[in-house]
Amino acid sequence: MNQGTQRFAVAIELIRSKQSAGAAFTLACDASGMEDKGIYSALDIDAGSFSRMKSGAATLRGDLVKQFCDVVGNTVYVEWFAWQVGCTLVVTQTEAERQNQLLREENAALRRVLQGGAA
Repeated sequence: MNQGTQRFAVAIELIRSKQSAGAAFTLACDASGMEDKGIYSALDIDAGSFSRMKSGAATLRGDLVKQFCDVVGNTVYVEWFAWQVGCTLVVTQTEAERQNQLLREENAALRRVLQGGAA
Protein backbone atom coordinates (compact mmCIF):
# COMPACT_ATOMS: atom_id res chain seq x y z
CA MET A 1 0.00 0.00 0.00
CA ASN A 2 1.01 3.57 -0.49
CA GLN A 3 0.27 4.67 3.06
CA GLY A 4 1.28 8.25 2.31
CA THR A 5 4.78 7.40 1.16
CA GLN A 6 4.05 8.04 -2.51
CA ARG A 7 1.85 10.73 -3.98
CA PHE A 8 0.37 10.33 -7.42
CA ALA A 9 -0.24 13.49 -9.43
CA VAL A 10 -3.57 13.79 -11.19
CA ALA A 11 -4.25 16.73 -13.51
CA ILE A 12 -6.43 19.29 -11.76
CA GLU A 13 -8.52 19.64 -14.91
CA LEU A 14 -9.37 15.95 -14.76
CA ILE A 15 -10.39 16.24 -11.11
CA ARG A 16 -12.54 19.28 -11.78
CA SER A 17 -14.23 17.60 -14.73
CA LYS A 18 -15.84 14.98 -12.49
CA GLN A 19 -19.56 15.52 -12.08
CA SER A 20 -20.07 13.80 -8.73
CA ALA A 21 -18.38 12.85 -5.49
CA GLY A 22 -18.61 9.22 -6.57
CA ALA A 23 -16.75 9.97 -9.79
CA ALA A 24 -14.05 11.85 -7.85
CA PHE A 25 -13.79 9.00 -5.34
CA THR A 26 -13.44 6.51 -8.19
CA LEU A 27 -10.76 8.64 -9.86
CA ALA A 28 -8.82 8.78 -6.60
CA CYS A 29 -9.00 5.00 -6.32
CA ASP A 30 -8.07 4.42 -9.97
CA ALA A 31 -5.13 6.84 -9.78
CA SER A 32 -3.71 4.82 -6.89
CA GLY A 33 -3.26 1.75 -9.06
CA MET A 34 -4.53 -0.36 -6.18
CA GLU A 35 -7.23 -3.00 -6.25
CA ASP A 36 -10.47 -1.92 -4.56
CA LYS A 37 -10.12 -4.64 -1.92
CA GLY A 38 -6.75 -3.25 -0.84
CA ILE A 39 -8.27 0.18 -0.38
CA TYR A 40 -11.43 -0.74 1.49
CA SER A 41 -9.57 -3.27 3.63
CA ALA A 42 -7.02 -0.64 4.66
CA LEU A 43 -9.90 1.64 5.67
CA ASP A 44 -11.86 -1.13 7.39
CA ILE A 45 -14.84 -0.48 5.11
CA ASP A 46 -17.01 -3.29 3.79
CA ALA A 47 -17.20 -3.96 0.04
CA GLY A 48 -20.83 -2.87 -0.20
CA SER A 49 -20.23 0.52 1.39
CA PHE A 50 -17.17 1.03 -0.79
CA SER A 51 -19.21 0.22 -3.90
CA ARG A 52 -21.88 2.74 -2.85
CA MET A 53 -19.17 5.39 -2.43
CA LYS A 54 -17.89 4.72 -5.94
CA SER A 55 -21.41 4.99 -7.35
CA GLY A 56 -22.08 8.20 -5.46
CA ALA A 57 -24.86 6.70 -3.33
CA ALA A 58 -22.74 7.18 -0.20
CA THR A 59 -19.77 9.29 0.86
CA LEU A 60 -16.66 8.60 2.87
CA ARG A 61 -16.90 9.43 6.57
CA GLY A 62 -15.04 12.63 7.35
CA ASP A 63 -12.81 10.98 9.93
CA LEU A 64 -11.50 8.60 7.24
CA VAL A 65 -10.60 11.22 4.63
CA LYS A 66 -6.95 11.66 5.66
CA GLN A 67 -6.45 7.92 5.92
CA PHE A 68 -8.08 7.45 2.51
CA CYS A 69 -5.76 10.03 0.93
CA ASP A 70 -2.77 8.31 2.54
CA VAL A 71 -3.87 4.89 1.32
CA VAL A 72 -4.54 5.96 -2.29
CA GLY A 73 -1.56 8.30 -2.37
CA ASN A 74 -3.42 11.34 -3.68
CA THR A 75 -5.80 14.15 -2.68
CA VAL A 76 -8.15 13.85 -5.66
CA TYR A 77 -11.25 13.32 -3.52
CA VAL A 78 -10.75 16.33 -1.27
CA GLU A 79 -9.56 18.52 -4.13
CA TRP A 80 -12.87 17.81 -5.89
CA PHE A 81 -14.82 18.85 -2.79
CA ALA A 82 -12.77 22.05 -2.45
CA TRP A 83 -13.51 22.88 -6.11
CA GLN A 84 -17.25 22.53 -5.45
CA VAL A 85 -17.09 25.53 -3.11
CA GLY A 86 -14.74 27.57 -5.27
CA CYS A 87 -11.52 26.69 -3.47
CA THR A 88 -8.39 24.67 -4.06
CA LEU A 89 -5.98 22.85 -1.78
CA VAL A 90 -2.50 24.02 -0.95
CA VAL A 91 0.25 22.16 0.87
CA THR A 92 0.85 23.68 4.27
CA GLN A 93 4.18 25.39 4.82
CA THR A 94 5.32 22.76 7.30
CA GLU A 95 4.54 19.94 4.85
CA ALA A 96 6.34 21.78 2.05
CA GLU A 97 9.34 22.26 4.31
CA ARG A 98 9.33 18.58 5.24
CA GLN A 99 9.20 17.51 1.61
CA ASN A 100 11.95 19.96 0.74
CA GLN A 101 14.20 18.48 3.45
CA LEU A 102 13.58 14.95 2.23
CA LEU A 103 14.47 15.98 -1.31
CA ARG A 104 17.65 17.69 -0.11
CA GLU A 105 18.71 14.56 1.75
CA GLU A 106 17.99 12.38 -1.27
CA ASN A 107 19.91 14.80 -3.49
CA ALA A 108 22.92 14.71 -1.15
CA ALA A 109 22.88 10.89 -1.09
CA LEU A 110 22.73 10.75 -4.89
CA ARG A 111 25.64 13.19 -5.17
CA ARG A 112 27.72 10.99 -2.86
CA VAL A 113 26.95 7.95 -5.02
CA LEU A 114 27.86 9.84 -8.19
CA GLN A 115 31.13 10.98 -6.62
CA GLY A 116 32.01 7.39 -5.73
CA GLY A 117 31.17 7.59 -2.02
CA ALA A 118 28.73 5.51 -0.01
CA ALA A 119 25.09 6.57 0.07
